[in-house]
Amino acid sequence: MESGGTWQQFLIEPAVERALRLERGERVLEVACGNGEFARRMAELGAKVLATDFSQVMLERARAHGGDVEYLQADATDEAALAALGDSGSFDAVVCNMALMDMREIDPLARAAWGLLRPGGRLLLSSVHPAFNSGTFVIVTERSEDEDGLVRRHYVKVSDYAQPYVTRGIAVEGQPVLHYYFHRSLTDVVRPFLAAGFVVEDLDEPVLPPGRVDPDGVAGVFHQIPPVIVLRLRR
Repeated sequence: MESGGTWQQFLIEPAVERALRLERGERVLEVACGNGEFARRMAELGAKVLATDFSQVMLERARAHGGDVEYLQADATDEAALAALGDSGSFDAVVCNMALMDMREIDPLARAAWGLLRPGGRLLLSSVHPAFNSGTFVIVTERSEDEDGLVRRHYVKVSDYAQPYVTRGIAVEGQPVLHYYFHRSLTDVVRPFLAAGFVVEDLDEPVLPPGRVDPDGVAGVFHQIPPVIVLRLRR
């Protein structure tokens, strides 16, 4: 699969930024911020950002990049730890960007985000697409011929979708150790947030824009099939 820059810069970040509708001066909490790339982007757009991650190593990398962001260590599955990050209603937005599939539980985040957001505040979630890029899936390339020559078509074959389960996989080719993924159907992704009181306000299924990857390569399938899903929910 192509470099992470392709996915983050040309697929994920634009879709998340569009859905978030950030306004200058807003206070934002990012949960599971990783290396802080999107936290820094939100700060550049004028937000006051508090970013958290479970990994102290990732937070050190995030801080090393600079930027006007406050970083704290917090476990995204620990409701009490999340609730302690601010007073009730103290954030305009909570963001969890490309992390739900790495979390063994998401109910604590749903409940904590409801308490931390002001009335009318929004929760932005993005994740690998549970229907096409999660769980048990296989990318298939079919080669055929027509009067113009060779034709390649790409497909995604999915099985074991409906029930949640845990698997291990690769985020970046060549990584030394496989890491855990927590597969959930789209229903299982959304339901805890609806139960907490949120309303789904927007949904996006972005695909890779033309010219960013080889259309005949494996990743070409994601020119037509969305590899990620982006949700905006309102408190």
